[in-house]
Amino acid sequence: MSEIRKKAMTRLVLCAVALVASIIFSVLLLSGTFDGTTGGSKPASGDTISSSAPAEGVDDPTADNFTAESTPAEEAPAEATPEATPEPTPEPTPVPEYEGLSVQPTTYYNEGEQPTYTVTDGNNLNMRGGPGTDYDKIGQVPASTGVTALGTNEDGSWVVVNYNGTYGWLKTEFLNG
Repeated sequence: MSEIRKKAMTRLVLCAVALVASIIFSVLLLSGTFDGTTGGSKPASGDTISSSAPAEGVDDPTADNFTAESTPAEEAPAEATPEATPEPTPEPTPVPEYEGLSVQPTTYYNEGEQPTYTVTDGNNLNMRGGPGTDYDKIGQVPASTGVTALGTNEDGSWVVVNYNGTYGWLKTEFLNG
């Protein structure tokens, strides 16, 4: 299996796990397990709670959950239970900014999905600060050199590469893929 397919499968599995976790969290939230209440205690494993008769110390027998040893809300400690703490939402991955470029790419390739190219034979290719010959020349890539595309312009006619530690734009017309 190719490296790209392995990474794609890994991403699919991670998405599936995140989806299942989201569904489970939603069900728990809707069932009242994560209702935002604090304090109180859970019944011990041997205790039973009867839904037909109100538990001792409970004023509202229609409450979603209660324990046999309930304390009034005014006296309940203000500490959160571990179950009531939701998972933090991950921050979105920031879009990279390539130093030295006048224009940043409109499309970024994910690691492992970046196409590789070779500069055509007989052409030393100029790296530019933007996707066009009117941008400053910021370097040169020798003929027959392999490069990896990090991003592209809107129509895919130019790609951003990193050659010898310098970011620059190359015209795809002069690259073999």
